[in-house]
Amino acid sequence: MKRFVLYICFLSILIPCIDNKPSIRENFFNDEIIGFYLSSIDLESGESSTLLFDYAIDLCEGQDRELILKYDVSMFMPIFNDQVQELSTGEVSLFDIPETLSQISFRNTDLNKSTTELSGGTKFDLIEAQVNLTDGEIEEIADLFLSQGKAPNGVYTFNFAVYSSSDEKYATISKTVEVFVPSFLDLITPGSSDLSDSLSNVVMMTNPIFQWNSDYCNKCDFFIRVSEFRVTDHSSLEEALKDYSVLPLNDNYFELSQNTNTFQYPNSGVGELYPGKMYVWQIMRTYMTSNGINEEFSPIYLFKIQSQDITTDSNEDVNLENLKLLLGSDIYENLFNEEGILNGYNSVSSSINVDNQSLSINYLLELISKKNQGNLTIIEVNVE
Repeated sequence: MKRFVLYICFLSILIPCIDNKPSIRENFFNDEIIGFYLSSIDLESGESSTLLFDYAIDLCEGQDRELILKYDVSMFMPIFNDQVQELSTGEVSLFDIPETLSQISFRNTDLNKSTTELSGGTKFDLIEAQVNLTDGEIEEIADLFLSQGKAPNGVYTFNFAVYSSSDEKYATISKTVEVFVPSFLDLITPGSSDLSDSLSNVVMMTNPIFQWNSDYCNKCDFFIRVSEFRVTDHSSLEEALKDYSVLPLNDNYFELSQNTNTFQYPNSGVGELYPGKMYVWQIMRTYMTSNGINEEFSPIYLFKIQSQDITTDSNEDVNLENLKLLLGSDIYENLFNEEGILNGYNSVSSSINVDNQSLSINYLLELISKKNQGNLTIIEVNVE
């Protein structure tokens, strides 16, 4: 546990060299990582193949050939405590620095439990490392790390001070690292995950607006995929999604703008959505972790593009289907089944009366759209 904390601490060293005092220069720090997984580090040895940082300590002319690095680490993890708490403190000695060496370079991949010497010949020794928690707190935090397999979401602050061998303070610096791995990704509209409910998830436009809900994540990338669902070819939503996609046309996922939860289907450059056909869609979210890029997928939703035509070549009136969409299957069946009051009616008038005003039958489409968006509720149906 102590060694593991030490390896993370080195992420935050960035100390200027002023007045002939040493400086520590950051060559690389992986700011894109938002999830630190324990599987990327060997807890026994401290070894890791994931490059998190690359630093160089620039040595000043005539400088003492021994440096002491003191550190303390605090954390704020809402899942553990409601206030900032000091986690650990420690000291590292860098000694026997060769006189010919002008800088000490090191990466996190160079450090492990058996490290005694850094690149260039500088000796490395952990003088002291203390965990400033009770045994009960240590056990609770360890359970959190092990149960989640990663550092719990929170804010981790690292404070550093560089001293000479005679305890003269050279420089201090603080670094705050926010760890936040998103946890949910849900679809809102259009459609639903119920294959049998396609008639209740009708879209009136051929360039619908897609909406979803997710954690805020400024380091996440979002993608969408839309494919046609064909009853004769597909037995599941997953099978349809994996088939040839209409968005994008290159059979992958279409990249979206960052920090958005809505997207309108483009009018050009993609496959066309045809009235009367059904489609499935899914959102993919990616972000960087210490184990590489993580991909997460939303559920798959199915929706249908409603035909805008009010005529049909068959004996069935398309507006009867629209009426079914508006009223719902249960109410519709009660009215039009063999015992229903409207049994035998097979057509709808080309106009309807609303508040003594005659409107086109296309007004049904507007009502259906409002109902699907939750802006309209059918309270009661009376037949005169």
